[in-house]
Amino acid sequence: MLALFINGCKREDDGPVGGKGGNVVLRVTTKHHEKLIDSAMVYIKYNTGDKPSTYDDSARVVKGATDTVAVFTGLKTGRYYIYGYGYDLRYAKPVVLGGVPITITEEKEYDILCPVTEEGGH
Repeated sequence: MLALFINGCKREDDGPVGGKGGNVVLRVTTKHHEKLIDSAMVYIKYNTGDKPSTYDDSARVVKGATDTVAVFTGLKTGRYYIYGYGYDLRYAKPVVLGGVPITITEEKEYDILCPVTEEGGH
């Protein structure tokens, strides 16, 4: 009887479970009003499409010769929530933040845009 109860409570398969252990590379760009934000941290939560209260990993946005990105490597296909937090010093309230859910379906390199905005959503 207990085995029937346990098996009856399983969720249907939602697809691949996101996390470490694969060959996916995410290159995340943070952007505020068409300006790339290079003073930002990007956080990632594995296996969710909703903004979480804690994150599994983080990467600093680095300004390179040809791009401005935070990079996450070694990920599996699945769902993730990407969250950026940084500064746009052109504004009186310079903190910008925002997030985006993504679903990765193939093991390859992805360029992800994480739009950020002022606190309060302007």
